[in-house]
Amino acid sequence: MSNYTEVIQGHTLEYFDDEHQYIVDGICVPSITQILAVKFGHKYSGVSDKVLQNAAIRGTAVHKAIEDYCINGTESDLQELRNFKFLQKQYEFEVLENETPVILFKNNKPISAGRLDLVLKYKNKIVGADIKCTAKLDREYAAYQLNLYKIAYRQCYGVDWQLLRVVYLKGDKRKFAQVPINETGAWELIEEDGRFPD
Repeated sequence: MSNYTEVIQGHTLEYFDDEHQYIVDGICVPSITQILAVKFGHKYSGVSDKVLQNAAIRGTAVHKAIEDYCINGTESDLQELRNFKFLQKQYEFEVLENETPVILFKNNKPISAGRLDLVLKYKNKIVGADIKCTAKLDREYAAYQLNLYKIAYRQCYGVDWQLLRVVYLKGDKRKFAQVPINETGAWELIEEDGRFPD
């Protein structure tokens, strides 16, 4: 991912990749991932820096390969891209959007921002989806993450998702996994955070 600036609902969203920092209307806001840390802590605190760095590089390469394929039809020899294409054919989903920026609002005030991986059309429904390349698929984490994105996407673009999915790609493993919609739980997580008083 690289630096970018977008205007969403009259708000200017800036992203700076080196610091992984989101700024809305000149004010720093936490990423949706940082909000998730309230519940899940630092998920990978016991993993060595080298392993984390290699995983991050691989994850970035997978996301980029899928984005390039969906937008430009660019092929790659990554196994995860082959598995993505397999899932797309198997489940007959259409990719509508890639790497879409969002702002999360509470009482009309921007409190967080992020960039969601995929918006899909599947069985005539609009689906929010996240690509995961982790060693294990953490459905609970993905559910909270996607529910926060669901709220933010609706606030920004006026479209509500009917389903949430994880596109899980790790080596030869591939899944198109459903996670539950639970916006109440997502709002409770925001309340737990404590940084966003009314």
